[in-house]
Amino acid sequence: MIYAVIISTILHLLVFSYIILGQYREKAKAYPRIMSVDLVSLPPISKGIPEGTKTPGQPQAKTVKVKPQTKIEQAPESPHLAEVQKRKKTTRKKPKVQKVDEEDISKIKKEIDESAKPGIDKNRSGLPDGVDLGSEFGTVQLDGASFETPTYLNILFAKIKNRWDNPYLGIDKINCTIYFTILRNGNVVDATVEQSSGIAAFDQSALRAVLSSRPPPLPLEYTGNQLGVHLIFQYLP
Repeated sequence: MIYAVIISTILHLLVFSYIILGQYREKAKAYPRIMSVDLVSLPPISKGIPEGTKTPGQPQAKTVKVKPQTKIEQAPESPHLAEVQKRKKTTRKKPKVQKVDEEDISKIKKEIDESAKPGIDKNRSGLPDGVDLGSEFGTVQLDGASFETPTYLNILFAKIKNRWDNPYLGIDKINCTIYFTILRNGNVVDATVEQSSGIAAFDQSALRAVLSSRPPPLPLEYTGNQLGVHLIFQYLP
């Protein structure tokens, strides 16, 4: 029992001492420490530092001259100019559409229709209606009396087509004119290249086709003794 009282007393003393020491420390922290300092006055400087001398320990600062920026002022818009621009916007006229007369339209249509129709070529003079030339022949001109038998001409051109072996297969359009005469009995004479195509093989093949065609005798209704033919052979690529 005595030991317990002693131990309790010691513990209480330790607690009280800890509390007292803690309060003392807080008071010591609250107040700043005061130090005594003696101030010494420096002698006054009679002259300043001359210009151009460098102070020890400090680099000399460079002076940079900054040019003043000139502000460009926008000229005030002239009221007259603004009015002119406004008038241009408001008075802009639409482009006039030229009117075409109905007579002009009808003329143009007529010309188009006439050009679309297969017109009678001057070189086909003397040919009766119903003659089929095909794509192998261009234009034909007959010399002599009026020939009114299309059947005979269709037979003649068919025979020449069958005999013609065109050797030219180029990319350009060419043609040549062969002239020949058919006698009353059907014989072909005076066959010649009237106009060359510029390619001898093409011209000679057309001439051989005429000479080997062997057309029939001229029809009885034809009053002439012979019939001259100008026949154009053509190649269309």
